[in-house]
Amino acid sequence: MTTGGPVPESATPAAFKIVALIARRPDLTPEQFRMHYEREHAPLFHHSIPDVVADAIVSYSQDHSVALGRGAPAYDCVTEIGFADLTGVRTWSDWYLGPEGKVLRDDEERFMDVARRVVLVTEVRDLGNGR
Repeated sequence: MTTGGPVPESATPAAFKIVALIARRPDLTPEQFRMHYEREHAPLFHHSIPDVVADAIVSYSQDHSVALGRGAPAYDCVTEIGFADLTGVRTWSDWYLGPEGKVLRDDEERFMDVARRVVLVTEVRDLGNGR
């Protein structure tokens, strides 16, 4: 198992990402959702993934929604897990969907509206900043 702590940004940029649009459970406030995700789930993520899975991940981020005064955002967070190649995506997916990944899936039930979650596997196309 990994020693825990944040997944460091790798010198290798992510070529593929798992991108998840996540809504909180309706009985939680945005702050309760964020606190659980950052203080409970992220450390569980870091402590439970085996080294072979951790080695496949080049980035992990939680991008929490910000309301701009036009009602509540449709989703509370976009989570991105980056990989150098599709082999890494498959390594993660096999672990997460298998019996050992149940520890994360069970925790997600505590704060996510998993029925509303949308998950995509994407190929990254960095188009720069236009300059």
